[in-house]
Amino acid sequence: MKHLGLCVAIVSFGAWVGIAAEQQPGAERSALLRSLPRVTDLSSSYRPIGTLAGRGEFYAAGTALHRVDDGNAHHGLPATAAWQTKPKNKSAQTQGVVYGVEDGRIASAGYVIRQVDLIAGKSFHGLTLRELEFPAAHYVTIDFIKGATEGSNQYLWLWHFLPQPDRVRPMLRAGELPPVTSLPRTFTVLRNEAYPNDFYPRMGRHHRDFSTPPNRLPMATDDQSLWYGEAAGKLIFIEYIFRQQDFATGASWSYIPLNSVPIPPINNFHVLHYNPAKPEAPGTFTTHMYFIPEETYLAWDKEPPVL
Repeated sequence: MKHLGLCVAIVSFGAWVGIAAEQQPGAERSALLRSLPRVTDLSSSYRPIGTLAGRGEFYAAGTALHRVDDGNAHHGLPATAAWQTKPKNKSAQTQGVVYGVEDGRIASAGYVIRQVDLIAGKSFHGLTLRELEFPAAHYVTIDFIKGATEGSNQYLWLWHFLPQPDRVRPMLRAGELPPVTSLPRTFTVLRNEAYPNDFYPRMGRHHRDFSTPPNRLPMATDDQSLWYGEAAGKLIFIEYIFRQQDFATGASWSYIPLNSVPIPPINNFHVLHYNPAKPEAPGTFTTHMYFIPEETYLAWDKEPPVL
């Protein structure tokens, strides 16, 4: 067999099919970049908005750059019941989305969220990452953007479609839900006797490595504090939990991995506020990143028999 000096990563229906093993890092990254959707694939409403948080050039549409919140009348799981009665159409799902562009290709997607909304314990749901056929994101960054006034401080939540050079991993196609058995043996179920079989309605069953902290700290490394969600034996979401106080102090997260286990593209996510269980405990935000549509899991009062 002839020696291959160049391998190619192909995106088919929004997912990686193969990744180079012997290619030089710079050439490999260029090949991956060329496989991503073009900025010209976006509708004509998108315009360049300049740089954000030192993450390069961005495009956005509409007048409100930040994501409009879904209020703070409900917290934790009860909020999902309220969301079930107020489904979002496509324009509401993409409201506030920003796209990072590199050499004419869309290399990242995310949302700007105001710090004051996070401090106030407001939640956000129905944020889509599937306006175009994007591949699976390899990692997330959350950057604090200091504004001219305290009230104008913002956070850039950004999902990156290009892996870091030392974290190249194979990923899955859209709709390919991995089996729960693909998780490392250190991951076990979060027990909750309030729900049959530990299955949270409108959400799923949670798995994590209990040897690591439940909340993702700003200086955490590797995949510490990583959670997964499961239903009918299939992984349906990946999750991290953040402390509300870290957002209040202007912390940033420079690298949050998503590719420890191969996953498909993220369909949608929510940033859900939980009040503290005890007065001395911090409030938290859970970020569930689902591989299935929001209307699917919000309809679950109990675990579905199959997926």
